[in-house]
Parts: sequence; structure tokens; C-alpha cells
Amino acid sequence: MEVNTYNIQVLLQAAEYLERKEREAEHGYASALPFYSKDSEKRNRQKNKRTSPGNSRSVHNELEKHRRAQLRHCLEQLKQQVPLSSDSTRNTTLNLLRRAQLHIKKLKEQDERAKLLKDRLRWEQQELRVRLQQLQGGVERMRNDSLGSAVSSERSDSDREDVEIDVESMVWTLESDGLGMAQTVEHSYSTPEHAWL
Repeated sequence: MEVNTYNIQVLLQAAEYLERKEREAEHGYASALPFYSKDSEKRNRQKNKRTSPGNSRSVHNELEKHRRAQLRHCLEQLKQQVPLSSDSTRNTTLNLLRRAQLHIKKLKEQDERAKLLKDRLRWEQQELRVRLQQLQGGVERMRNDSLGSAVSSERSDSDREDVEIDVESMVWTLESDGLGMAQTVEHSYSTPEHAWL
């Protein structure tokens, strides 16, 4: 009898425990834990195995459908950007990809040529700036020389006879530099068209 009493007490304690957990779950104190047994775990695994292949197949099909739609969209964009040949009767995906590859290669070559041209023009621009600075410095020296000679010529008439300014050679020097400054300057006394007065 003692064993039966012990078993009954264990059953009562278990029942009280379950009732307490149910009340807590009803009031939201804690979530009730589901009852697990080895049999239910086996059934759940078998159920998952049965539904899993079909489920994964449908997921795979959806992903594949999405991938193909995206690929189709990309090919349409590529058709718009790549010039298609008029000689082929049917533009296949392979032909489109080959044409795109050739087009990319051509664009890279054009880009490389443009970079080389840009570098060459940048170098020429720098050279022309240096040359312009040199010429501006030369013009300043000529102005200073002519101003200095004008000041010295005002000082005395005897000094005026000693000072000689070779205007023709200065104008000719500027013309020989290829800048054509003498032709554009209005006050030039000697140009190839007009002789010295």
C-alpha cells in the first residue's frame, strides 16, 4: 500500500504542477512547454522529411524563376547598349555576349587612346605655359630696355646718338618664334607686308 500511496502522491504532484503551468500560461506569465516524447519526435521528423523535399523544390523553383527573370532583364539591357550586327538573321544570346565582349574591348582601347591624348595635350599645355612665361618675361625686358633708353635719351642729346635700337630685328625675332605678335600689334613699325618708313 505504501508504494501505491507514493505513486498516487507523485501523480498528484504532477497534476498540480501541470495545472499551475496552465494557469501561468493563461495569465501570460510564462509559456507552457510542449510535451515531448520520443514517439512524437520521430513523427515530427518523418513529417518534416515528407514535406521538406516538396517545400525545398518549390523554393528552388521560385529562386530559379527569379534568376531567369533577372538574367532576361540583364540581356535586354545589354541589347540596348551593344550595337547589334545586321548581318546575322538571329541574334542569339551567345552572339550578343560575343558582341558585348568585342564592344567592351573597343571601348577600353578608345579609353586608352583618349588617356594618351589627354596626357600629351596636358604636356603640350604645360610647355606652352612655360614658353608664354618666357616670352612675357622677354617682352617685359624689351619694355624696360626701351623705357630705359627713352629715359637716357631725355638726359642728353649726345647720349641719344650713342644709343641704337634695332627695332626690325626685335620684331623679326618675335615673328620667327611663330607667335605672329608683330602682325597683331598695331604699332609695329616693321612687318613683312610693310617696309620700314
